[in-house]
Order: sequence, then structure tokens, then C-alpha cells
Amino acid sequence: MVSTPLRVALVGCGQIADAHLQEIRKIRTAQPVAVCDQRLDLARQAAARFAVPGVFDDLERMLDTVRPDVLHVTTPPLAHARIACRALERGLHVYVEKPFTVNVAEADEVLQTAQRTGRLVCVGHDQLFDPLWQQCRQLHEQGVLGDIVHIDSIQPYDLNGPFGRLVMDNPDHWVHRLPGKLFHNVIPHALYKITEFLPDEEPQIWASAFGCRPQHDTPTELRVLLRGQRVSGQLLFSGSIRPLNRITRIYGTRQQLEIDFDSGMLRLPRRVVLPGALGRIEAPGRDLLAATRQFAGSLWKFLRCRLHYFAGMRGLFERFYDAIRQGGEPPISYREIRRVTLLLDRIYQAGSAEPHPAWGNGSIDAGACGGVRS
Repeated sequence: MVSTPLRVALVGCGQIADAHLQEIRKIRTAQPVAVCDQRLDLARQAAARFAVPGVFDDLERMLDTVRPDVLHVTTPPLAHARIACRALERGLHVYVEKPFTVNVAEADEVLQTAQRTGRLVCVGHDQLFDPLWQQCRQLHEQGVLGDIVHIDSIQPYDLNGPFGRLVMDNPDHWVHRLPGKLFHNVIPHALYKITEFLPDEEPQIWASAFGCRPQHDTPTELRVLLRGQRVSGQLLFSGSIRPLNRITRIYGTRQQLEIDFDSGMLRLPRRVVLPGALGRIEAPGRDLLAATRQFAGSLWKFLRCRLHYFAGMRGLFERFYDAIRQGGEPPISYREIRRVTLLLDRIYQAGSAEPHPAWGNGSIDAGACGGVRS
């Protein structure tokens, strides 16, 4: 068991790296000691913003010089497997941002390397550790929702935002080299919220990608239906819908639940009891009362500096570091890491002989048990 703070290094100083460094600094059992990026200016800027002492533009030199305990991999996904395996071979524990790898073959390589070297690896499925999701999980464990029947996971995307515009205006951007292109970098968050309650190893999958802009072959709309033995799920990715709220709806045999990750709202719709017109007062009144309670709770946390956008990320980091220090299991099982990666592969397959064909208009069948193909 490790008693001193874990020495944490980070490679890849893009946008998400700031969130990592910000949350690592809040954890007393960890200490950020170095950052690395091929562009030294990005590494220097990240180090200056978060008071990180080591700055490098070469990964091997950073590992030789700093000798960290943990490496956070926040590079583009195309490099995840190579960097993770190299760090594991050198005796580091590794946290990999989503998507874990480009495909399941790479995921197998990383997970097998982790098992062989006795090091731990974790994937950035951080929204599972958001306080809202923890509350959802608790309600389910208490039996409030009953048996889960269906999950809707909605992932809007701002194509005109800073990152979206950069991707869509640059045909050479690394996103376009991913098997699932734009979807590949975003939908893991939406998918793993479905798989949380859909346990099937190989559910049937139907998917349709469309909405290419005239100057691109990159689709901007994706609809996916997953069907297991007892639970189904629907994933909606859209560059068109507004507002840009990430919403998950869970349908149980006793109760429905809606989580809005951007507004911080959790809603439990209930059956109207009062008759006639009184029901039109009962339902909004009940929603108003629930919203007032959530507002008061959020205000209390805000005034005490406990309301954080990346609370789930910090929670996942803490659990991962605790597993390292105590010799325990990683917070997300290797089985689940592999299963989500495999499902992503199947969503991206278009039913041709090519391993990663270009997306086209129309539907695809990526199910193990058959399905519908247009």
C-alpha cells in the first residue's frame, strides 16, 4: 500500500487536459509532477496554468526523468493503445481518456498488458461517477425504479462550437481518421450510460448515420437502437438539436427517471392522482417543489464551493488512485471496458468487407443476432 501521494504525469495537453490537471490538484493523495506534449508550447501553457513543475515534449524522456506512478493519457485516441502499453510495460498505472482505444483489438492489447504487468488501467467513463448518476444508481439499488426496461441517452453536439468548428473546417483533423469519425470521440459517454443497465454481452444493434454537410463525408447525426434479452436502449447523437443538454431517461417497471447533466436536474415523473383539472395543478406543483429543493441543494453546494462541473471526473480519479494505493480492483471493470469498446466497433461497422468503411446514408446492422439493413 502506497502511503505518499501518487506522482501523476499527463501526456497530451489539449482541451481535456485542463480538466484532468484541475481535478488532480484537488486530490490530496495525488500530485501532478509533469506534463508532456509534442508541441512544447502547449505543455508549457498547461504547466503554467496548474503549477506543474515538469515540462516535456518527449514521453520517454519525461518517464525517465520524473518516474511517475500514474500516467494520464489525454492524446488523440489514435495513440492511446501505444502509449498505454508502453507506460504499463514501464511499471506505471494508466488512466486513458475516452474512447479507450480505436477498436477492441487494441483494447485487448492494453488490458492484457495491464494484467501481465500487474498494473491497473482505467478508462474515462467519468459521468458514471457524477453525483447525479450516483443518485440514480442508488434509487435503482433501493428498488425505486423497479426492473429497468429501456434507456434513452441523448448526446447533442455543437458543430459551431470551438472544437466542432475546428473539426468540421479541417478535413485533416485526427477525428476524421477514427473509424467512427466525429461520433467516435463523443458517443462513448452516451453509450456507457446505456450499458450500465443493459448487461447483455452481444445485444442486437441497429444504427443509422446521416446528415453529411456538403463539403464533408462526416455524418453529423446518429441513431442507434440496442436490444438485449430484457432491456433496450436508444442513443441519439445530433449536431442539430437544441438546447445542448445531455439527457438520460431511464424507464423502469415502477418509476421513470430523467437526468439532465447540464442543468444538474434529476426528475422523477409520477402518476397524477387528483382528478380532472386538478391533475393539471398537481403535476406542475410537484415538479416545482422538486425543482425548488434541487435549487436549494445546488445553491448550498455552490456557496460552499462544492458544486463542480467535473465532479464525476474527480470521483473516478479518487477511486482509481485508491485502488492503486490499496491494491484493489479498478473502479471500472476490464470486462466493461472491453464490452463498451466492442459495442462501439459494432456500431461503426457498415456491413461491408472493409473493417472500418466510410459512413454512408441509411441504416446498418451491427447485431450479433441479425437485424435490418436497408
